[in-house]
Amino acid sequence: MGQSEGHAPGRSDTRNDLRGTVHGPSLQAATIRGDVYFGAEAPPRLPVPRQLPPRPRHFTNREAGLSVLDRALVRARSEDSSALVAISGLPGVGKTSLALSWLHSRSEDFPDGQLYAELEGHRDQPTGPDQVLPRFLQALGVHPEHVPVDLAGQVAHFRTVTAGRRIAVLCDNALSAAQVRPLMPASAGGVCVVTSRWYLRSLVLDGAEVVQLDPLDTDSAMELLGNLAGHDRVAADPATARALVTSCGRFPLAVVVSAALFTDRPGWSLSTALTGPAAHPYLTQTEEVSMETRFDEVYRTLPEDAARLYCRMSLHPGSEFDTGVAEAAAAAPPEIPAPADSLEALVHANLLGTDSPGRYRFHDLVHEHARQRGEADDDVNERDRVVQRIINHYLATANSADHVVYPQRRRPEPEYLLPPQEPRTFADFATALGWLDDELGNLMGVQRLAAEYGHQSAAWQLADAMWGLFIHKRYYQEWITSYELGVSAAKACGHHLGEARLRNGLGVALREAGRYAEAHGAFGCALLLRMELGDLRGEALVLHNMGLLCLQRDDEPNRAGHWFREALDIREQVSDTRGIAREHSAIGEVESRLGHHEDAIRHLTRAMDMIEGTGDLSTEIPVRRRLGQAYLRAGDRPAARTHLETALEALSDAGTVFDRGTLHELLGEVAEQDADPASARDHYDQAEEVYRTLGALPHAERVDGHRRRLDPGAGPDAGRA
Repeated sequence: MGQSEGHAPGRSDTRNDLRGTVHGPSLQAATIRGDVYFGAEAPPRLPVPRQLPPRPRHFTNREAGLSVLDRALVRARSEDSSALVAISGLPGVGKTSLALSWLHSRSEDFPDGQLYAELEGHRDQPTGPDQVLPRFLQALGVHPEHVPVDLAGQVAHFRTVTAGRRIAVLCDNALSAAQVRPLMPASAGGVCVVTSRWYLRSLVLDGAEVVQLDPLDTDSAMELLGNLAGHDRVAADPATARALVTSCGRFPLAVVVSAALFTDRPGWSLSTALTGPAAHPYLTQTEEVSMETRFDEVYRTLPEDAARLYCRMSLHPGSEFDTGVAEAAAAAPPEIPAPADSLEALVHANLLGTDSPGRYRFHDLVHEHARQRGEADDDVNERDRVVQRIINHYLATANSADHVVYPQRRRPEPEYLLPPQEPRTFADFATALGWLDDELGNLMGVQRLAAEYGHQSAAWQLADAMWGLFIHKRYYQEWITSYELGVSAAKACGHHLGEARLRNGLGVALREAGRYAEAHGAFGCALLLRMELGDLRGEALVLHNMGLLCLQRDDEPNRAGHWFREALDIREQVSDTRGIAREHSAIGEVESRLGHHEDAIRHLTRAMDMIEGTGDLSTEIPVRRRLGQAYLRAGDRPAARTHLETALEALSDAGTVFDRGTLHELLGEVAEQDADPASARDHYDQAEEVYRTLGALPHAERVDGHRRRLDPGAGPDAGRA
């Protein structure tokens, strides 16, 4: 920066002006000697999800379909739009294999992530977009608290988040175009691939390229058979190979399953399988048989323990499962081979797939076949016991995980259907929450299974065991559905404490989902039940939640204060130190919003005195944040800064990324009121970076408004990269 003409010698013409939006720290100086160090933290990096199942091992000659996919992507990029391809065909024809093979081969074209959704169009209750989008948004970095509750909001947020990011989405087993449309990314250069048993004609109106997938031609089917059973075997008897793939209808799934017959039988020729002593009487060289017959053929070659496990796992409600639940279902005595051996035998027979070590999946057609074989071959009483063991396993493991995710929560003693085996333990929060998140579909399915089989006690306890997951991940639809079923189950078995717990939890879910009238009703029922039980701690908890409901509605702060004070009286009766601190903190927030600054600071200081030094940073950080904000509202900026900076320092040990954004925003307001625009901009920059990374776009826009207030001459997009 130089001197202006006519300026007195020795005086600097340096100006301390900054125009536009600057992300990250900035430095303005006339002369710099030596190094410059910025102590500000690097902004959080946007996650890059890689959700696709593994590339299929057995994929043969789908050049026409691959060409359509390539062409769709090229066209979309030339038009600066997103590609949409719908692959339709009969079950077992290889729709998902085609999609996965292409997406894996083009992974470098989608550097910002690959998303996968199993839409379960073949089930009675397909997966809706309002169940998929919260997971997609969180995978893309949106904090659970900032995922919109309603589908329209989720769709808009997803389009905003995916704009400018080259992302691939695979919607597997769709039932309708309505399931798919909300899941299409908005980015130029992105792609949405859809598989369906049905021809989704209306997607063509959205610009979809369509691949109608037929069974393989005979030569390709024989090539697939050779890849699996051995090309020498096929070359030695091409006529029989042709008859074999014809009997499979040239469906890849049937060929793959049939080829498993030869894997461990080097002495078998193809003709031996069809016409020799080992042949099955229903299989001839000229007859096209059903896929079920092919599965029967392989099933009859399984070792006894593997066949038994195959039938038992048909009772598992989901198509994916892990070794732990297979062990529970097997309940095998020591002399019977371990379930892991049986699982590997089923993988070897191509009746199970495996995506990762210890995790297995049924194709839906194979799952249905296993169910039919189990109903035909298994004892009814034994199948009932298997169901109990599956339920027991999930309840015990979910309880173990929930204890790690939410350790401070009071819980009743669990009631199991059978004496439980030693449940899985979890080393840390992330592992426990990850298991609950991965198994949510299975947990919901097992809860329904428990209710259907009349095990109502297990059904309500399963809902209760998902509390920590729902609090952290905010899957509102599943949360409300599970807790409504749990309430009905608790009522059915007369468990009043269980009903009270779940009605309170249901009220929280409804409140957070913005369904305030329903939340009020749920809390009212929970409060009556707690009072009838004489459960003072539980009563205080419900009263606190009723106060939060009034506070969240933003039009009843006085009513909120009433409920918090009622809760405080009870907390003091039972000497609940942590609870007393929480109520003082909540009352302080109410008083601060009402402009009663002295009362607010008094209550919040009382809360801080009780909680400081206890190591409970998850409570201390929000109390400090509220106290800092109360001092700011009262005009005491030095005290506000002290508490907010202390809370920010504590975030290295506890708290959330969102807390960091909130604290930087408040510190920016302190600096702005101190007439320190450079510091204010720095804090606002860091706050906005956090909010945008988390997908909290309304918060980010609010902070951008603060910055424009500092520099009224800059437009809303000035300087933004």
